[in-house]
Amino acid sequence: MDDKYTDLAVKVEGVDARCKSNEHRLDEHDDELKNLREDTKTLIKLTNSVDVIATSIADVNKKVDVIGSKQDRLNDKVTVLENKPLIETKKQVDGIYDKLLWLVIGGIAIGILSQILPNIPW
Repeated sequence: MDDKYTDLAVKVEGVDARCKSNEHRLDEHDDELKNLREDTKTLIKLTNSVDVIATSIADVNKKVDVIGSKQDRLNDKVTVLENKPLIETKKQVDGIYDKLLWLVIGGIAIGILSQILPNIPW
């Protein structure tokens, strides 16, 4: 009977050793699981932050597009205002050229008519 108790004691000792080993492994796994949970929380926060940043960037892009179109319109208005004196000056110069041209044509016409009709008093 002593042999049975000895075998049983050896088996119990082996089970006890495995139990302690498993308990140690479970403690390590619990620590790793805790770390994974913390990492998961951090990743969720990071993901939410990235989502908020993406939304903000999309809003900024829309605002930049609106500002860009307003800037284009403003540039067009400034260009018109900058060119207005030049356009008015060109119109005046063209008017003067037209009047001088008609004056020269009129002078030539009078010269020709005075040659053709020398007896008419001008």
